[in-house]
Order: sequence, then structure tokens, then C-alpha cells
Amino acid sequence: MIIYHTTFHLSDEIYPEGLNYLKAAYIPAATRSGVLHSPKMQRVLNEENEGGGVSLSVQFLVADTKLLEDWMNKEGSRLQQAMMEKFQDQIAGFSTLLEEIEL
Repeated sequence: MIIYHTTFHLSDEIYPEGLNYLKAAYIPAATRSGVLHSPKMQRVLNEENEGGGVSLSVQFLVADTKLLEDWMNKEGSRLQQAMMEKFQDQIAGFSTLLEEIEL
């Protein structure tokens, strides 16, 4: 199982609207196909952010990297474009892939 993790940084000005957008629009759209599932969101607490703003961690589970790549090409790029059109430079994100290791 792969964890698709994205950290979004939202400016203070759009934080309430951006948080609502992630919860009400982005996450439901990302999981609609079933490729990404089991979403989780956390606020990043240990950041030292001199410029202000809030960082949020959003994670989904996906079966493998091939499915994720297909999702990114079909759905993910569309979702990212919509978010950038709505919030422009007030939100930024970077993604990481994590592989679960059994303990």
C-alpha cells in the first residue's frame, strides 16, 4: 500500500476558505474514482513559518504507484489546476510517496 501525502501551505488570508475547499471539494473529488481512498488531514504543528500561513497534511491510500500515476494524469492534474485557478499563489503544495512497512 502506498501513501500519497501532500503538504499544502495556505496563506492566512485564505485559510478558512482553503480549509473548507480541501474538505468539501478537493478531497471528495480526489476519492470519487476509488483509486485514492481513506483520506486523512492533519495540521502541521512543528513548522517555523516567518511568513505566516498554515500548513496542512493531506494523505490518501492507493494500491500502487501505477494506479497513482494514472490518477495523476487523468484526475489529479485537473484538481490541481482548479485549485490554482481558485487560490492562485495563496496556496502551494508538495507531494511525497510513502510505502508502508509492517512493524
